[in-house]
Amino acid sequence: MSFCKILPLSAVLIGLVGATPTVAQTSGIGEVFRVINPKQSTTKLNEPPIVRIVSPLEDASVAPGAGRAGVGSPDGAGFALNVEVTTRDRVNVAATEGLNIRDTTRLGKANLNFPRLFVFFDTDLITPDGRIIRKNTNLASLFNVAGTDDTPGPGVTIWTGWHVLESLPPNVNEVTITVAVVDNLGRLGLDRVTLNVQRNGVTSGQALTPAPLFNVGGDGIDDLNGPEVTMIAPRVPTRISPGPASPTPPASGSLFFIQVSALDRSRSGIGVNEGIVLDSMQLAVSGANRNYPGLFLTFDVPLLTPTGAVIPAGNNLAPIFNIAGSEIDQDGVIRTTADWVVGGSLVVPPGKKTVTITARVTDNRGRTGSARQVVGVSSIVNGQNLTPNQVPNR
Repeated sequence: MSFCKILPLSAVLIGLVGATPTVAQTSGIGEVFRVINPKQSTTKLNEPPIVRIVSPLEDASVAPGAGRAGVGSPDGAGFALNVEVTTRDRVNVAATEGLNIRDTTRLGKANLNFPRLFVFFDTDLITPDGRIIRKNTNLASLFNVAGTDDTPGPGVTIWTGWHVLESLPPNVNEVTITVAVVDNLGRLGLDRVTLNVQRNGVTSGQALTPAPLFNVGGDGIDDLNGPEVTMIAPRVPTRISPGPASPTPPASGSLFFIQVSALDRSRSGIGVNEGIVLDSMQLAVSGANRNYPGLFLTFDVPLLTPTGAVIPAGNNLAPIFNIAGSEIDQDGVIRTTADWVVGGSLVVPPGKKTVTITARVTDNRGRTGSARQVVGVSSIVNGQNLTPNQVPNR
């Protein structure tokens, strides 16, 4: 939902700051004002990017995290904040897709890999080492991954995700997150979500999920009471870049984004070590991701990795997922979301026009749920070529 269509831009952005902003807050919001182009934002032909916060969901609650000011903790809020940005014409949003776009040294400044992404919390955050990030600081530089697919029509869809390591202050029971994205004409897209902060004994995102069982069991066949699995990204109908013959991320590769969410509807527990879940050593032995052993994902075509190894179609690719985090739905059920940006290339046979992606999640009682997406194959081979990686001067 684009809030700039409902309220004047100035009202929306000033509303982020509040009545008595600090200098740091003013500079953060001021940067959005600096890069928007009011003439482009009011034209009758206005088609700014559509921005959606797709995780957490609007009705979700999140854990507060165990950190306190001066006494930090790596056991933070622990949810996955994922953003979908869809352009609707040939005007792009600059982004460098990649498996690691994070740069904590630029906190409050532009993420050079996604320079016109702006992300604000309306509350302070506590870092794992106990420092305070003031509310309305631009948090874009903390995002972990970004990928793009080739949506129907002239535009594309960019996805980006962040596992929130930080904690929320003890007096905060609600947090509003605002995401703004400005395209290369200076047009603004915006979305906002308000989340409850769970205070009934829940300490952190990690506390929402049990420790992984390294043999979750199950027969891989869907159970009626198994996890409810959804795959929002890539969003069908869309096309994905297959990637070049020699992928070298972030400069080249398929570089599309996969989001797999699993709702633990039987409350059996889905074991996850939340945060960075990459377990690439398991890929070579066709093993499970030891940080998220219940996750299984496969393509119906082989995957050529950047090392030159080819992973056969049907093999489990879960070990190379990037991040995972959890939230609480409106019924008190835990939803775990995992992200992966595909750094390799898909080996698509000549004449094959689609790729099937299958995701399964098995809970700690061996119950399984699955989801499947069939996506088209783009004529743009290198995923990075779907977006420019520099903002043009204007």
